Amino acid sequence: MRILTVCIIGGMFYISALSTAQTLLGTVRTPDGDPAAGAVVTIEELHKRTLVRSDGSYRLPDLPPGTYTLNIGGIGYQQRRVQLLIPPGQTTIERTDTVAIEARTMNEVVIYGASRRLEKLTDAPAAVSIVLPQDLERATTHGQLPKVLEHIQGVDVVQSGMNDFNVNTRGFNTSINRRVLVLIDGRDPSTPLLNLLEWNSLQQQISDIRSIEVIRGPGSALYGANAYNGVIAITTYAPREVLGSYATVTGGQYNTLRASIRHAGAIERWAYKITAAASFQDQAWVHSRDTTAGGRLEYPGLARDVTGQLVGGRRITSIDSLINAHRRAYLYSITGRVDYDLGTDERITTDLGYSRYGNEYFVNQTGRILIPNVEKPYARVAYNSPRWNVQGYWTRRVTPEPQIVLNAAATSAEKSDVVVLDAQWNDTFLGDRLRLIVGAQHSYEHVRTAVAGALAIIDPSELHNNFSGFYSQAEYALFPSLRLVGALRVDRSTFFETQLSPKGGIIWAPTAEHTVRLTVNRSFLRPSYPDLYRRSPAGAPLPFARIDSLVSAQAGVPRLGINSLPQWNLGNPTVGVESAVSYEFGYKGIIGRSLYITLDAYVNQRRNFISVPLGGLAPNVYRPVRYGNQRADSILRAELNKLNPTYFDRLAYDRDGTPALIITPRNIAEVIEQGLELGISYYLSNQLTITANAAWLGFRVVENSLSAQKIVPNTSPRRYNIGLSYTEPRRFDASIMLRYSDGFPWVAGLFEGYVPAYAVVNLNAGYYLSDDLRLSINIFNLLDRAHYEIFGGTILRRYATAALSYELR
Repeated sequence: MRILTVCIIGGMFYISALSTAQTLLGTVRTPDGDPAAGAVVTIEELHKRTLVRSDGSYRLPDLPPGTYTLNIGGIGYQQRRVQLLIPPGQTTIERTDTVAIEARTMNEVVIYGASRRLEKLTDAPAAVSIVLPQDLERATTHGQLPKVLEHIQGVDVVQSGMNDFNVNTRGFNTSINRRVLVLIDGRDPSTPLLNLLEWNSLQQQISDIRSIEVIRGPGSALYGANAYNGVIAITTYAPREVLGSYATVTGGQYNTLRASIRHAGAIERWAYKITAAASFQDQAWVHSRDTTAGGRLEYPGLARDVTGQLVGGRRITSIDSLINAHRRAYLYSITGRVDYDLGTDERITTDLGYSRYGNEYFVNQTGRILIPNVEKPYARVAYNSPRWNVQGYWTRRVTPEPQIVLNAAATSAEKSDVVVLDAQWNDTFLGDRLRLIVGAQHSYEHVRTAVAGALAIIDPSELHNNFSGFYSQAEYALFPSLRLVGALRVDRSTFFETQLSPKGGIIWAPTAEHTVRLTVNRSFLRPSYPDLYRRSPAGAPLPFARIDSLVSAQAGVPRLGINSLPQWNLGNPTVGVESAVSYEFGYKGIIGRSLYITLDAYVNQRRNFISVPLGGLAPNVYRPVRYGNQRADSILRAELNKLNPTYFDRLAYDRDGTPALIITPRNIAEVIEQGLELGISYYLSNQLTITANAAWLGFRVVENSLSAQKIVPNTSPRRYNIGLSYTEPRRFDASIMLRYSDGFPWVAGLFEGYVPAYAVVNLNAGYYLSDDLRLSINIFNLLDRAHYEIFGGTILRRYATAALSYELR
């Protein structure tokens, strides 16, 4: 009876609360009077959200009396915050609001990455491009993040397989590119061993990405090592920005199947978000290159595949069978995030994620490599406020199975951990004329390669290193239209010598619509662990007893007592960082209300490239094996030259003091590079936009003492993009893009060849079947132009997908 009484009283209170709650009936329109279909309406204090319907109306029920903040925005619209009063005693409240179309001229776009603080895109002291939310919405159809970047001026995106991409800016690319730093919510997801980014391993789905900023040019003054050619800053949605649920299912050619889901909610100061995804597709473009067993080379100059790799105690005997057994690429990912709001602009975030992917084929400097299984968990904790940004994170990469090199009888594996702490403070002084940023960062890396039954590829097989960076930037406004920027970062490490990365710039804005800047930067690229510590086979052992006996007999010297010579690819412990000094001119201009232009010209002075492993370098790094007799050594050279002209220079003692045939890298060359990047966006109307951009690149080798190492930028000297897009927010959108790349030579590791010119057309379209259900299609390489974009890569063909997305708020 007591329980029943409590229930009755509770029910009466609930009914009473409902009787005082009211309903908001609203209308949102654009300045032209059109319905703002698809705009997101949020009552911030109550954490209630809804979508504006196709007629411009919306409904928010069960609102208690009070004063609240009404937030109107969403994809395609500028954000607007207004006060909302819900008076007592009214059943319904009606109101009409106006919201502007999103950033038609880029003058309203706000970015973070260029200065590590919020600023307008047109004020940034760097060459910055952004990916707008509507472009990210289109990209959910194909789910391949690098493809979102390939139409940005100055960004060089090349594809070498179904999911293997290489993203670079401003030239001097490599098969494994690590010259652009990629950050996701401030976290570096690259692999510690090689510093490369596995794009198909990301835990975050495109539908969960809020913005992408691409800073082209050196970024080491604020970001340190590996921000050598630029920075890509990716930001995901906070839970409160995407309250509700979202799901996407994608299907397409090559048995493609992808599914992802996201749910976010809020309870008072707490907010949470959970995402999960799975992806599968056939590696239909990958074939055996073992020409001794029926394989074929897609184009001249490729290295053939070989067998003999030891995996799980068994030797690989057929490349064709190996590929067929690993034909189906897969990815599983899950993330969870919890935010606690200390105030309106102060937050603590906890972020966890995990991905497992495999059956991918990558191109590296030694050839193709099969990645059968990789696991990548991470954890992040952050505190963010207007003045302070502090975060710490941990990431891991582990290969439960060996990675298989296809054109050498070798395997590799990795278990690596990275822990990073990062803190930054910023403030303004002198009436906002002086802006200061001060930050510090420390990271610890633990790398192991003698795992999963694979041969260790570094010696020692387990390494620990620490990296610390301290940076500051000051920006001073001499006049309202003239600003000076200066920055300096100091990086110390147990892995490379201390580096100073300065930056200076002048930004002049004669009007709000036009900005001119002059900057000078220094950046550096740290070596990879294999550059210093590699120990991997470079060929079969060479019988040497006969040569040793012959030299001893003819020259009358004692034998060295060497029966055979192992062949090793060894790291060079004296290798240092690559460096660049960049001089840059930039212009951003808004002409009228419809034309946005960017122009960036630069000259880079690059030094100390890290060469590929070469035999002629061994005597300079490792002690040569010699008889100590001029005649004997002359006979030795003659005999080895009969087998291979490089063997004599490669003959040296390894780190253990064992005679071997050794190849190793070193720092070489000085190059002057110059380039020009032009971007144009013309808004024919609020819905229709034409975009075009071009990038030109040239270079001159000033010095190269190592003639065996050719120096080329591995980038097309001329690249062009032109596109047309049409958008009616939350109704219909379509875009068609033409991408052209001129032919260029490619030299990286074992590969040397030519990439012919290619032109591809990409098509994307989406239609809202209802206010919350979207059907979309995407076709890469619409005309099915067979081509390759990186020497050593796979022939690329047409790839079509369709997606169905459902959003419940």
